[in-house]
Order: sequence, then structure tokens, then C-alpha cells
Amino acid sequence: MGRRGRILGIIVADGDDTPLATLGGPGGPALTPFAGKYRFIDFALATLRNSGVLDVCVVTPLPAVRLRAHLERALPGRRPRILPLAGGAPTRAGRLGAALRAAGALVRDLGPETVAILLADHILLCDLRPLLAAHAARAADVTLPALSLPADEIDGRVRLHTDDQGRVDLRAGTGGGPAPFALTWAGDAVVRGEVAAGVLDLPASADERALRAYAAALRIDAYDVLGSHGPAGCATGAYWHEPMSLEAYYGAQMELCTQRPPLDLYNPAWPLPTAAGGLAPAKVVADAAGRAGQALDSLVSDGSVIRGGVVVKSVLGHGVVVESGAEVEDSVLLDGCRIGRGARVRRALIGAGAVIADEEEIGYGAAAIAPRRLLRSGLTVVPAAMR
Repeated sequence: MGRRGRILGIIVADGDDTPLATLGGPGGPALTPFAGKYRFIDFALATLRNSGVLDVCVVTPLPAVRLRAHLERALPGRRPRILPLAGGAPTRAGRLGAALRAAGALVRDLGPETVAILLADHILLCDLRPLLAAHAARAADVTLPALSLPADEIDGRVRLHTDDQGRVDLRAGTGGGPAPFALTWAGDAVVRGEVAAGVLDLPASADERALRAYAAALRIDAYDVLGSHGPAGCATGAYWHEPMSLEAYYGAQMELCTQRPPLDLYNPAWPLPTAAGGLAPAKVVADAAGRAGQALDSLVSDGSVIRGGVVVKSVLGHGVVVESGAEVEDSVLLDGCRIGRGARVRRALIGAGAVIADEEEIGYGAAAIAPRRLLRSGLTVVPAAMR
């Protein structure tokens, strides 16, 4: 029997880092920048810790130097233990199984009643306590956080069918006509401690086949996290983002620049860890000629300087510089970008360390020259600078 009430949190910092690999977020998908100063793993840490899960470990392929450094800065003195993960599992189900094997000794040592596993290749920001309570009340072996999405957005994701008790049935088809909404797996899992210790060993096959293999032997339930309570003190409810495409990643960040974004970054009841790295505060100043710098409807991270340039509805990562007379609009600029004097950037996703030359125009109709790309949606993607 697991120790009553004890919960172990496992964050899986592994996975396929496409389509964002060219943007220069070194360290794998867990260190993907989001909202300027944050990384995907920061949201997983916040979800666990703010939900009362204090025993937390991170499993990742070693040596994970950048990940270790990030965790040390984000949680000084409280860094979760890091366990070696045999990487390379091509599916989320496979990575869940690999994570449980990697943490097997810890699970046996702590004897938790429940194990909560979050994959840091996406963002799930929610209060896990209602899900954990439902998992215990239903006596489920595994509970899958699920999302009710429009049926036309399900492509490429595992579709879940449930009975009236919430138990997952992965048989094809549900009968009747097509429904406007469908339930899909968010990619994470809550597992009964006894199952995690010795029963569950998900293979690295396709997600749906792997889950189907265990649905017959174990009680696997689904819990709609978007329909549950969001983070404490948050009026917008739970938040989920999966970067299925560059456009999706860009669009999620543009939402943060609106008056009422779906993700509340300013909720004191739900703190987010972040690694500032000793950078100076962001600064918006006039240039030598007295031209005022401006930042409107934008997120500007530590170390960034807007020196006589104008930034509108954009997200700037750490250490970005916008020079005199430059204009940046509807864009995401990752860490260390430099926008030259008089340059104009519109509707663009700029990779880490990239330099836009003086007077250059991005997103104003000119054809993109490789390795830059103009996507069919009209979004211009500038890859990271070579390191």
C-alpha cells in the first residue's frame, strides 16, 4: 500500500523538439522559451508545487547541463532531484513508461500513494487537486488529463472515448453522428503508486496502441482538465498549450499581449518560477537624438533594451536590443536578438541571437531568403544565429 496522501511529481524533460528546434532553444523542449522569460518546464514546476506536490523529480537524458543550470537559477536551494532517463522514446506513452522506470527506485523508496507525471514538451497550467481527488474517488489505476477540443483540432492527437463512469475506451468510433467536440489526451498522467512501482511499463509504440494495450488490464480514466478548476485566484481557468506548429507557438504568445489573455502570468496566488540569470531590468529609453523608446501591449524580459525604437504587441525574450528608429510589431523575439537601427519587423518569429540588419525589413512583402522562411500563414521565421 502506498503512503496515504503522499504524492510524487515526475517531470519528463525529454521529447521531440521540432518544429521549434531551429529557433535556438538549447536544452530540448523543456527549455523552450515562452512569454519571454519563462520556459516550458517552469509551468510544469508551478503546476506541481502550487497543487501541493512537494516531492518532485526531473527525469532527463544526461548530462543536461543547461537544464541543471536553469533549475538552479529558477529554484535556488530547492532544485528538484535529477534522475537519468534513457532517452529516445518516440511517443509520449513511451516517455511515460521510461520515466517510471527511471524513477522506479525513488517510487519504491518513497512509497507514494499517487504519482503525477507531467511532460515538459507542452504547457499544462492547472490545479491538479480536483483531478487527484477524482483519481482517488474512482479508484483508478491511471487517470489521463484530457482536453475537450473542437473536433477539427484533434488531428494528430490521441482521441479518448469514455463511458459514463469516465473510464477510457479506445475502441474506434463512438456511434452516432460526428460530435462538435472531442476528448483528447493532454500527454500527462496520474498513476496509482502501486501500479507505478511494478505494473505499468508502457512500450515505446504508438500512443494509442500503447494505451489500448493497458486499457483492458487496468482502470484508465480520463479527466477533463479544461473543464475543471483553474489555478487558485485565476479567473481564466486552466491553461494548455501544445506547439504543434510554429504558427500555434506564435499565436499562443500573441494572445499574451491582449487585455485579457487566457494565461494569467500575474497571479500572486499562483507563482511561477523563473531563471533571471542575473540580468539587469528591462529598459526603455530615448536614443542619443532624443527619440523616445516605446513598448505598447508587449512583454519585455530582463536584460532587454529598447533604445529609441518602437515595440507594439510583441514578446521580447532576455537580452533583446531594439535600436534607434526600429519598429517591431506583432512579433516574438527570442533571447539575445538584435534589431538594427531603422529596421522594421512585422508578424515574425525571430530565433535566439538572430540579428536584423540596419534598415532591413522583415514581414513587409519581400521574399524570405534562406535560411529564413515565409510560411503560408504569412508568418516569417528567422532561425537562430549559429552558435
